Amino acid sequence: MYDLHYDLLTAMYMAKLNNNFKNIKEWIECYNKDNVIGLVATMCFMSKDEMDREYNKEYYKDSNNIIDMFESSINLIKKYMPKYIDILYGIEGCDFLKDIDDLEILYDLGVRVVNIVWNEPNKYASGNRDTYGLTNLGKKLIQKIIDLNMIIDLSHANSKTFDDIINLVKEEQNKGKKVYIYASHSNSKKLCDINRNLTDEQIKKIKEVNGYIGVCSNRNFVIKNAVKNNVSDSDLRKAYIEHIKYIGNIIGFDKVLLSTDDMTFSNGDEDYKKLPIYNYRYIKEELYEDLINSFDKKITNGIIYMNARNLFAKIK
Repeated sequence: MYDLHYDLLTAMYMAKLNNNFKNIKEWIECYNKDNVIGLVATMCFMSKDEMDREYNKEYYKDSNNIIDMFESSINLIKKYMPKYIDILYGIEGCDFLKDIDDLEILYDLGVRVVNIVWNEPNKYASGNRDTYGLTNLGKKLIQKIIDLNMIIDLSHANSKTFDDIINLVKEEQNKGKKVYIYASHSNSKKLCDINRNLTDEQIKKIKEVNGYIGVCSNRNFVIKNAVKNNVSDSDLRKAYIEHIKYIGNIIGFDKVLLSTDDMTFSNGDEDYKKLPIYNYRYIKEELYEDLINSFDKKITNGIIYMNARNLFAKIK
């Protein structure tokens, strides 16, 4: 299986700050050739107040350089992860980039996926907790991402930012440029009406620019208030496959990917352990069982790994 979104770089940096790699070591045990063989490992940056609340006050300070944070976390991944794991690195929220040209340095470190906003607004655009779209600086940032042959991630963008990015991508594609774009961890808003999921119109717009969607197995993305209402795992697994069917029927099943946003091992908060539908230790086996009951072998294998493998090969 390929996992399109896991905040592993964030988890690594937190483990370094706390000098405690127990959770990381447990999580990495899940990676083997029969389970998860590839992932996009991301590092999160949000507003300073929110980082202080979600992580700790040491996570980002004014003296911190995010390139140093990335490099140290990537070096830790290289130390701990098996060599055969296919890893791309991503940034989720570009709030603290000192300069757009910093992307060139991050590219050299292995960063290939850029989500320019998290939930809060920043100098480039607005996430799903505000209403404005791309700023002039944000347009330059998207252009830089395209020029570097990186993937643009639409998850967390509000509707205005989403449309501004899509329109800019279309302009570049009309000039003959190759542009890679996806929503890494977003589901169908029609099936689960939360702010972070995609409307049918947005799914169609992603299709228009030859994009992909990573269907997310976080239970609250699958059924609204699933944790609060104690929805059973069996019902959630059925609902998750319905999201894959729904999105695939619009965008094409060759453009459907999988993502977990699983935080079971990356945070001590017990609430995070309630979010994943699938057990990460056996996720490929469990997903294959659910998918093969709905799709033929070609579509099933495409969703589990081939679609992502084909995409990754284009931007390495």
